[in-house]
Amino acid sequence: MPDNMHQRVAAALGLLLLMGCASLPAQQAAGTPAARVARDSLASLQASGVSVGAAIAVDDRHVLTNAHVMRQAGGPVTLRRADGQAEAPAQLVATSPRMDLAVLRMPEGFLRPAALAPELPVAGEAVWALGPEGLGRALAEGRVARPYVQMRGFGPGFTAALGALMGFSGGPVVDRSGHVMGLTTALPQPGAAPLLAGMTGMDLAGLIEGARRQVFILDIREAMAEVERLGVPLAAALPRSAQEARARPWREAARWAALAR
Repeated sequence: MPDNMHQRVAAALGLLLLMGCASLPAQQAAGTPAARVARDSLASLQASGVSVGAAIAVDDRHVLTNAHVMRQAGGPVTLRRADGQAEAPAQLVATSPRMDLAVLRMPEGFLRPAALAPELPVAGEAVWALGPEGLGRALAEGRVARPYVQMRGFGPGFTAALGALMGFSGGPVVDRSGHVMGLTTALPQPGAAPLLAGMTGMDLAGLIEGARRQVFILDIREAMAEVERLGVPLAAALPRSAQEARARPWREAARWAALAR
């Protein structure tokens, strides 16, 4: 094994040893553009006391996460605030057949709705991803790679070079203004990551790859439109500019964003 690979593995194993004393997501996000979202709108999804993913509030009664997170949970889940101060039950109300999206109902006011990004992603712009507690690392920083991607089985969105771990699924990705752009959803090229995670109980490949990892993010505009199609009434609505951006074809949206830079 090359020396630099030895160093990466050693660094990843060192991080594993620190998992037990890692701070909560809201603490890790302090001082970053993701701070407010983490403090007010983010929750860890817990199944039998174990974090299976993350969720983000889009109004006073509903959170969004990935459908595959709910399948992994395999039963009832609870929401645990990112500051660790409170927990609440959550009820699955809808799952999309079109994209990797699930809608859950929470007690009114348990979380505050996050502000949603009104603008389209632009290649190279900085982004921050939030994950649940229990992974050790609950914050990752990176940059948009491909702004417009349709990933079969997962939906429309974009990719980013981002050090998000596999357990970040369902968690928000935010821009430098702290607006939610989408949900961390999948690895376009997972490679050996799932196998390593199954063998070690931790996303060792993600710890090694860091910000070199390519991550697919489900677009928040498309997710909100899908919630509407599913017939779930939300108190919040997309900003008009976001609705207009979503209505444009993806190819035209890419051209428009390039002109707007």
